[in-house]
Amino acid sequence: MRTKKFPKRSLNFCPSIMDPCRNLSLDLPDTNFVYDDTAVGSTAGTPLAPAAPSTPKISPTGTIELREHFYINNNKQKPPLHVEFVLNSDGIFLRSDTDEKDQISEQRIRMEDIIGSSCGPLLKKSQHGGALASCRRIEDESEAERALHKETNAYLHIYAYVKSGDRSANTSAMSGHRKRIVRILRFRSYDTYEENLKVAERWHHAIRINQATLKNQLSEKSLLIFLNPKSGSGKGRDMFHKQVAPVLKEADVPYELHVTAHSNYAREYVHKHNDLLKYYSGIVVASGDGLFYEVLNGIMEREDWRAVTRRLPMGIIPCGSGNGLARSVAYLYNESYEPKPILYATLTCIAGRVAPMDVVRVDTGRDGKCVEMYSFLSVGWGLIADVDIESESLRSIGASRFTVWAIRRLISLRTYRGKLSYIRCERKNARKQFRSHISTSSEHRLPPEMQEFYDIPQPPADAKDDNFAAAGNLAKDDDFVDAISLDRASLRSHTDSWHSAVSKQTAYFSIANQSLRSRRSIQSRLESINLEYESHRPPSTIPSLDKPLSTDEWYSEEGDFVMVHAAYTTHLSTDCFFVPDSRLNDGIIYLVIIRAGVSRPQLLQFLMAMSSGTHLPRVPNRFIEVVPVRAFRIEPCTDKEGIMAVDGERVDYGPIQGEVLAGLINIMVPNGNAI
Repeated sequence: MRTKKFPKRSLNFCPSIMDPCRNLSLDLPDTNFVYDDTAVGSTAGTPLAPAAPSTPKISPTGTIELREHFYINNNKQKPPLHVEFVLNSDGIFLRSDTDEKDQISEQRIRMEDIIGSSCGPLLKKSQHGGALASCRRIEDESEAERALHKETNAYLHIYAYVKSGDRSANTSAMSGHRKRIVRILRFRSYDTYEENLKVAERWHHAIRINQATLKNQLSEKSLLIFLNPKSGSGKGRDMFHKQVAPVLKEADVPYELHVTAHSNYAREYVHKHNDLLKYYSGIVVASGDGLFYEVLNGIMEREDWRAVTRRLPMGIIPCGSGNGLARSVAYLYNESYEPKPILYATLTCIAGRVAPMDVVRVDTGRDGKCVEMYSFLSVGWGLIADVDIESESLRSIGASRFTVWAIRRLISLRTYRGKLSYIRCERKNARKQFRSHISTSSEHRLPPEMQEFYDIPQPPADAKDDNFAAAGNLAKDDDFVDAISLDRASLRSHTDSWHSAVSKQTAYFSIANQSLRSRRSIQSRLESINLEYESHRPPSTIPSLDKPLSTDEWYSEEGDFVMVHAAYTTHLSTDCFFVPDSRLNDGIIYLVIIRAGVSRPQLLQFLMAMSSGTHLPRVPNRFIEVVPVRAFRIEPCTDKEGIMAVDGERVDYGPIQGEVLAGLINIMVPNGNAI
């Protein structure tokens, strides 16, 4: 939001308009002259300035421009102050002047800062819920007020969260935060409420259309939200109702809420339900990083994982104790995180913007058993993994558990013997190098002429209670019953709408300019594409865990390590600024290596500096080093038991390897440019 004042002194109307949830008595004039019986400072019956008629304009891009004149009764000693409201693709523009010469004030609220609007009777801020609580309709007006209004007034409430301030130098903190503001417009030019409501609805619908055009989202699909009630020291449910739901209501975002009933609930849900693409616009996790890990791996277990990762973005609202991903997204897009991380993340999830994010495929193996999983945060062996997993017993104290256990582990320092191997990666050309090694990956792996693929929509004959079950039957399934607010009446019969090309049915592709190609070349391309989609997993460029590594491109070292931590986000938790150089889609894994022999004072300095991101040495030293890689393998000695962790989840202790899959998924990000 920008405010311009020129040329002499500013007006007093701007502070009045800026007050959240303030009834400013902004009125729409009729087509000729405005007569306001309640205007203060003017003689009853005296006409005010004539108002120009409003003519909606539609731009070539489909956005709507509206222009109306309003006035403000904010001073009993002065006549009403005129304000011109202009709505266009850029946002809402307010302009006012006074009787004094050359006194003009202008104000703009950007469209990307406006989250929604509502029209109808006047809404009043809750007496107990604070600024973010849902507004309620006034039902306790006095008889005098009812008689004065004659119950004909219609109101438009416009909700925006505006940002101010810039990033503090050399830190990850933000000096400016988002502030909630509300503009209230009262329409009472006509004699009936219905007629005034039509005018308010015209503005309401114009705002929605302009928002949809900005976000390039014209469909009305719901968000699928998973809530872990045990997150946030057991306050996850309360956090959602008080801080998330009111914002979703203001933005008029439809959503379907599912409260996780047990471990791997979300993983099983996204794996088994084949109607995700038909009914949902995205998946949001209201919890910590652990639940996001569940959802990601549930998606990757689907046969149509390519379509889901390409078309269904994921978002996270930090209700947990770690919250590394949410903190990383906020940092990379110059967004505030504190003091209201849940609010800011909710605004991110409804902003309508997505960005590709790297995922690391991780293979673990022990006693001949190989397990594949997908990671978005980190893989740890040693000190940090020990702190993360062993501090689970202190989860009730929140994020402080990491600090407490780090001190304990520092006192009784452990070392682990093993072999570390990796393929180095240049930071500037990471994505280019990765693409040259992998010719097939999600949407970027298709040739330009292969725009989309479709399968024959024929569900299996025995698909009654299986993956193709109707959603109407889900309410009967105790495993997937929403424990809070899933409206049983709103459940419709969901039929399967998507069959993956990995199924045994034939996939058909739309081929542009096929007349310029021979039948043989087209058939060859189709066969290669269909062969790719027969794979249930992304193609690998490194040997399997039981195969030896080539010495040509792999570097290896054996010895004792305090820790080896592979990270691919800037933050591992809210206050752990682990890899400042990491980006969401850079195709790089950052290996942070601490070798045995490091002194405790040096290690203490490393741990204390992690909150500011100054812990990594600019020049590699003997004990602490950070190496950018595109793949790695850790082979610990099995004579001593230890801890391996993937995204904060403990896995079997043994050989483990990972390789980056650049831009595999899409994640919800805030408005604005990434750093």
